[in-house]
Order: sequence, then C-alpha cells, then structure tokens
Amino acid sequence: MTTTPFSRLLFCALLVMAASVSATAQKKLRPAARPAPPNVLLITLDTIRADRLGCYGSSVATPNIDSLARDGILFENAVSQVPLTWPSHAAILTGTYPFHNGVQDFTGQPLDASFRTLAQALQQNGYSTAAVVSSFVLDRSWGLARGFEHYDDAFEGSAFLERDLALVERRADQSVDHALAWLKTRPAKPFFFWLHLFDPHSPYDPPEPFRSLYRDRPYDGEVAFADRELGRLLDWMKRQGLYNRTLIILVGDHGEALGDHGEKEHGFFLYGATTRVPLIVKPPDGKPVPSRKILRAVETVAVGPTILELTQSRDAIQQQFQSPGLFHEADEESAAYSETFYPFSSFGWSPLRSLRTERFHFIEAPEPELYDLRSDPGEKQNVAHRQNAMAAVLRERLKELSQRYAPARQPQAGPSLDPETVEKLRALGYVASRSPVTAEQLAAGLSDPKSKLWEFNAILEAGDASQAGNFSRTRELLRAVQEKDPRMYLVPFMLGQVAAKEGQWKESAAQLERALQLNPHFDQAMTALARALHLDGRTDEARPWLEKALELNPQNFRAWYELGWMESRAHPEAARVALEKALAIQPNFALAHRDLGMLQFQQRDYAGAVAHLEKAALLGLKEAPLHNFLGIAHSQSGRQQSAVESYRRALAIDPNLAEAHLNLAFSLQKLKRVREALSEYREACRLQQSFCQYVPSSSP
Repeated sequence: MTTTPFSRLLFCALLVMAASVSATAQKKLRPAARPAPPNVLLITLDTIRADRLGCYGSSVATPNIDSLARDGILFENAVSQVPLTWPSHAAILTGTYPFHNGVQDFTGQPLDASFRTLAQALQQNGYSTAAVVSSFVLDRSWGLARGFEHYDDAFEGSAFLERDLALVERRADQSVDHALAWLKTRPAKPFFFWLHLFDPHSPYDPPEPFRSLYRDRPYDGEVAFADRELGRLLDWMKRQGLYNRTLIILVGDHGEALGDHGEKEHGFFLYGATTRVPLIVKPPDGKPVPSRKILRAVETVAVGPTILELTQSRDAIQQQFQSPGLFHEADEESAAYSETFYPFSSFGWSPLRSLRTERFHFIEAPEPELYDLRSDPGEKQNVAHRQNAMAAVLRERLKELSQRYAPARQPQAGPSLDPETVEKLRALGYVASRSPVTAEQLAAGLSDPKSKLWEFNAILEAGDASQAGNFSRTRELLRAVQEKDPRMYLVPFMLGQVAAKEGQWKESAAQLERALQLNPHFDQAMTALARALHLDGRTDEARPWLEKALELNPQNFRAWYELGWMESRAHPEAARVALEKALAIQPNFALAHRDLGMLQFQQRDYAGAVAHLEKAALLGLKEAPLHNFLGIAHSQSGRQQSAVESYRRALAIDPNLAEAHLNLAFSLQKLKRVREALSEYREACRLQQSFCQYVPSSSP
C-alpha cells in the first residue's frame, strides 16, 4: 500500500519507541505479533453546517465534538459531494461520485448492486459490522445495508401514519441507546460501527433544556442536543478502554442554508452553507494528536479510502474508489466536487455542479458563478465576469473530472427516451435512462435555479402548510406556481396528495394522472394514484399502476405494500404474497406486519396473526384495534393471560373501545376472575348498548 505523510508519521513514531528498547531486552523478546486491527466508528451528522460547531468557531455548545477535534485532525474545507442525505451517504460509503454511482437525488433507483460498500470491504477483512440510522430515508431498501450484519432502521410504527416518509426519524438519544446496546454485546473481534444522527434536519424541535437555551435558534439547539448524546457514546467508549483503540471519523453529510442566498434548507443550491461540512479524524494511536488543521479542500468520498488505509485493509472496493484518501497530498491545488440534481429532477430546472478549492468556488450554471472565498467567505459577490481565466480553468477541471469518472455502464435509452436525449442528459451529468423533462425542454435550455427561487420557496411553504393541515393555503400557493410554470409535474402531484388527505379521491386521481402526463416515470405518483383509484372504487385501473412502479423499481416495498393492502379483500393469497415481498425488502415496516397479521387473522391462522401483530406492536404501532385483534388471536390460541394483556394495552390507547372491554371480560371469565369480568361487561354495555346482552344477570 502506498504510504502517505500521515502514515509515515505514525510509522516513525513506532520506530522511535522500538529504538528505546535495549539490545539485551530485544534478545529476550519474541518477534512481535502484528497489532490487532483498530475498531472503526463512523459518525455521520445530518444537515450540519461546519460553522455551527465550537471547533469551527461557533458559539454553539458542542464540547464533545470539540474534544474529539482536539484529539484528532480537523479538516477546515471538507466538501459534501451532494447536499442531500441519501445521495451523500451513498457517496461516502462507496467512495464514488454521485454522477458515477447513479444516486443523484431521492427520486431514482437504489444503489446498483455492482457498487461495493465500505461495510462489505471491512466485513471481508474480518470486521464485525453494524449500523444505526436515524432517518427512514436511509432504510435498507436503498442498498446501503449491504455488508452490515446488523442494520438498525426500525422506526416507531405510528410515525408512518402521522408524517410523510421523509420525516420519519429517531432522536439522537434513542439512536445512541441503540448503538450502546449493540456495542455492549458486540462479537469479540474488531468492529466497524456507523452511527447516523438526523436531529439538525428540519423541522427543528430540540428537547429541553436545549429548546429553552436556544429558543430563538432551534437549529442550534438540535446541534447542541446531538453533541450531548454523542458525548454519552464517547464517554462510554473511554470507560471501556475502546476510545484509544478506535479510529473515529465524524463527518457531515451536508449543511443547511438557514436563509443564506434565499434558500431555507438544503439541496437547491451549492453554496458553502450546504456543501461545506465538518470532518474530524481521530486516529487509533492511543495518544492524542497535537491540535492540527488541514486547510486544503477535501471531499467526503475520501472517507472510505482513508478508513481502509488506516486499518491496513485490502479489498476489491479499492478499484472503485475515486479518491486516494484524506492524507494524500495533491500535485496541484486540490479541488472538491459537488452537484445537485434536485432542481432538475423535481422541478425541471437546470442542475448545478461545482468545484471548490481552498480559495475559489466555481458553480456551473446557466449563469456561471465564481467566488473568491478569501475575500468573500459568504459568497456574496459573483466575480465570474471579472476573473474569466480562473472561471475557465475550473470549468475545464470540472469537465475533466466528470469525463474521467463517467459511469462505466452508460444508461440505455428507454422506450420513451431517444438516444439523442440520453446524450443530452449525459452532458448534464445525469445518470439515468429516464428524464423528468421533455426533449423539447432540454433543447430549449433549462432555467437557472437562481431565477426560480420564488417558485421553490412557494412549494416549500405549500408543503409546510399541508403538513399543518392548512389545505386552502397549500392550494393557493401551488396554483400560483402553476400559473408561472404549468409544466412542473410536482405541482399536480402535491395537489393530488392534498386531495387524498381530504378524502377527495376523484380529484386526487385526476391531479396525479396530470403529474404522470408531465413525468411518466414518477413512481411515487404511480403508487399514490393506485391508492386513489382503489379508494374511488376503480381497483382494476389501480393495479396496473403499481405493477408499472414495480417494473421501474422492484425494491419499492411501499408499492408492494400498497398492492397487498389493495388485494386483501378480493384476492387474499395475492395480498399475502405482496405483503411478504414488502417485508422481505424492509422487515421493519410496521404497517405491512399489521396488515399481514390481519389477513392471517381473517383466515383463522391465529399463530401467524400473533407473530405479525406482535411485531407491528413491537415496532411501535400504537393502534387500539391492533391490540384488540392480537388479544382475540391469543384467546383463540388458548393463551388467555396473553389475551388479557393485549386487551389492556388496547384500552390504554383507547379506553372507550367497547369491543376490547367485552373481549377482556370474556378472557377474564375464562380465567375465573369473575368480579373483574363483570366490571368489564358493564363497561362494554355502557359504551355500546348492543353489548348489554352479555352482562350476567346476577352478580357473584
């Protein structure tokens, strides 16, 4: 393996230690065995601006991350390759650029099986591998679970009923608890553990005392809370003697704009607020490294190569890495790549690509941008027109980079996408055989996202209004956007979702069909349209849309789930197959366990019903009817005490569920707990008159 300045430094330190041993003592020593490989802890902080950590100059209280930085090496200009959670993590864990691996936004396919992950590489080198992720956007169906023996992506089941899937998350305290639970029972060999914390992501809602301490800065409160919870993990590792023996890398997946350049959150632009991230490396040397900062620009795709280098691991993944690692000196001023196809794939506007050096930041757009970071760190003054030569140099380097790492397997033109259009998409850096815009739009030229900021913010505000239940405001905003840009497929999609929330199934279907006319490959619209058609009584029209969604992405477990839910009454066997396929892809999806359990209940397979209904409850699905039917299944299987416990859980959720009171009375009577049974019979009668017939005529 090629040595680097950093690895040579560690090697020289070992030589100095060896030289201090006397010759006599050396004769008595046996040849030293190769040191055990270090443990590896990879911490990814979601949506974290570098300038919100104390070690990067912030006033936010982050003492635990600051301490880690003092023990390690801090990279002042670390750059995310894409300011979106799922694509950024795909880049980090494969060591490949988004335009190479094809994961460029959240509307595409899972990570192709041809790409090896860091977990697979370390597992091949004898490591025990585990991960705890804190957002459903990183669930295993996207492909990042490959190589992890333990992948904790189980989220509270009720959250799927209360929020959009993208907002289903777990707080840092819970994720750290899950991490510690695994670490305390880990196998007796080196481990690679990935911990992902999602807290700084919107909506910002830190718990106390951080809510009060940062009342006017809730984002900062989320950062401080995440730091406190990381402190619990790091303190435990120190007490167990693991800290010094562990390579620890902390890196942000992307930042947060917080209003900079008019962007509220992230993903739309490529300015430093969303692409410059914290990166800290604490090596496994047993002694603190003197405080040190590296100023040159580095990329997060260098994390994987660095981990393999410092653990002295070798694997086929090294052939796919597109960075030599964080400690390799560049022959020329290093530059870090970023891209965002969010404006393109979701809105039909131009994508953005950029290169950032220690001094300059060039953004390739219809109106190119160049910023001198030394005199303008806030990127307020575009100097591309004054420094044409520098802009041209960075534009050429950007072109060379994209050509050098162009995907080996280029996408083939689909039935509705001609080869000429595919070539135009390749020129944009888009890795797909389907396009959210037409060939005519591509030929006419795409809008610069800078000129579309009003529409973008209006759509975000419409989404917030929809989450809050203010549907009239949602429609008002979306129709205003539609007047300006009638070909934006996202607008009718969102209008269809609003109509669905109000139970207006005909209107929902009509809007979703309009969205698919504008973007025929949008599988989320296909799934939503199928549900709307089914609930409007048009199941025969609904089924083909789910089948088409599954043709586009066979790993779309949500489409499998919808198919199972839709078929459960008319075709129970087909429903069972579909629900089992959904659970084979994502075994922690509580709704699929609930519906499969109910299907088995209806078929009088009570043992099967118990297994799946219990799993749904264990995953946190808080529904009184679920526990009531679980109690019946227990009772039918002769387990009356388990039935009683299930009925009581149902009543803890809904004390007015008359059926649960009646069923509890039956089970208590079978257990000869007559007084308790009579009380439940009377309560069932009070709540529902038809149940009064079951009340015993005389008291005991």
